[in-house]
Amino acid sequence: MKLNHIKYKYIFLCLLLLGLTSCKKDFLNQKNPLAISDEEVWTDPALIAMYVNSIYNDVPGWDMGQLFSSISDESMVTYSTDASHTVLRGDWSAVSNPMGYWPYASIRKCNEFFARIDAAPVDNATKTIMKGEVRFLRAFLYYNLTIRYGGVPIILRPQKITDDLQVSRNTLDESFNFIITQMDSAANELPKDALRGKATKGAAMAMKGRTLTFYASPLYNEAHDNARWKAAADANLAVMNLGKYTLNPDLKRIWLDGTEGNKEPIFEVCYAIPQKHHYLDAIVKPLIVANNTAGMRNPYQELVNAYPMKNGKLISESGSGYDLNDPYVGRDDRFYNDIAYNGAKIKGTASGPPVREITLQIYKGGRDYDEIPGYQIYNTYTGYYSTKMINQENAVYRAGFGSTQPWLEIRYAEVLLNYAEAQNEYLGSPDASVYEALNKIRRRAGIINDIPAGSLNKESMRAAIANERYVELSYECKRYWDLRRWKTADKVLNGVKFTGVVTTKKPDGSFTYEYKPAVTQFGIFLPKMYFMPLPQSEITKNKKLVQNPGWE
Repeated sequence: MKLNHIKYKYIFLCLLLLGLTSCKKDFLNQKNPLAISDEEVWTDPALIAMYVNSIYNDVPGWDMGQLFSSISDESMVTYSTDASHTVLRGDWSAVSNPMGYWPYASIRKCNEFFARIDAAPVDNATKTIMKGEVRFLRAFLYYNLTIRYGGVPIILRPQKITDDLQVSRNTLDESFNFIITQMDSAANELPKDALRGKATKGAAMAMKGRTLTFYASPLYNEAHDNARWKAAADANLAVMNLGKYTLNPDLKRIWLDGTEGNKEPIFEVCYAIPQKHHYLDAIVKPLIVANNTAGMRNPYQELVNAYPMKNGKLISESGSGYDLNDPYVGRDDRFYNDIAYNGAKIKGTASGPPVREITLQIYKGGRDYDEIPGYQIYNTYTGYYSTKMINQENAVYRAGFGSTQPWLEIRYAEVLLNYAEAQNEYLGSPDASVYEALNKIRRRAGIINDIPAGSLNKESMRAAIANERYVELSYECKRYWDLRRWKTADKVLNGVKFTGVVTTKKPDGSFTYEYKPAVTQFGIFLPKMYFMPLPQSEITKNKKLVQNPGWE
């Protein structure tokens, strides 16, 4: 009964966060939401709660996640017309940027809340929590702006049409410091515990930790201020010391367990059928079980190679046990959770319930590769499929519909990795806490040997942390931003053709593997791209906005 009660609360919260226009009796006083005036909202506590919930709906989720996994060295989309290929070709600008983000309409909603809430008929305790939620959400919106563009205009009141709308950009430092201080304030206002999908004290602290990690990174820290790394380490350690979050021991359940027993998610975007959903379970599978869509998130060989062996060694290291003739044996548990290779099993449906299990035939002439050459575009060009985050038992997905896994914007594994990176960068050489943070994640992945304390210097630990982030946070909209903040994107992404595997089945049933480029053209990432161009439409409207260098 307790489990069902928890599940009900989780689903109910998701429905609230979606800003429903059809609610139970008395929830909206039986008024048509479309007919409710602005003034009425601020006289009714239930409507104010819905107003706050509607801001949650402005937070990016799976809509952005799919793009960012396919513009780095993680995976590719088979369709040449997909926006990811536009980015990879370098064919984006101030006029058209698939990664662009300008959420000032949402920021205005936040500012309107702060202008109205003090006079609203809401009890003080609830009012404080609401302020914390909106403060957190507004800071998160500014975070997404700042990591793209650098300094942006910080607007803290709802502008009127009669106001002077010509607003200058704040500096990079001002923008980051605003986010950090707002997360501090939100942490003081928010409760330690809340229903899944709501901002909490821990969420604000974790986002502060992430923001400080970015602020300390080379792209945003040209003066190499080591104190920023110390601040980032301390902020992430504070989240660890809360004692609230832990790693979920079951890799498959991180995204699928909606109960309060799942202590890994820290902040997430909710989904619920039919109000709001995505279709991850369809787009990543081979055509035979994709149910009218397919062709997305095919893992590159570069990512496949990054998964360690069960003994903890990389496949290129001496003593790893890696076998070129049997490359999918002996890898860590994340590999089998995340990557579907030739001979692996996957569940799915072609036309609705029930699901069925198939053994993947990803070899030349195989059903899930190029048995029908014209259909390969719906299967894979890399020789792999992705199974991370998918619900193998979902029987109702199809093109554009049916998946409800929450988007985990930040989870405890990232906090551990943020701490390890920041502490390693701050110190002259990694201390025991850096090893322990990294080893916790590796143990959860089934790796049987810890990295021995004292075995790595600062540079080799930096490389180990980067590889763990690559694998552990794959497809979570993290890798692309890591390459940018580390200022390595022009080396990793520029002038490179990422590879896949072509598998051939021999008469005796064994297989051979040949590694070839999975894409036809070299990627383009130029130095000017580290800071994206402000949208040209905004430059045209606001003459005080100064465009980023190289995009004028």
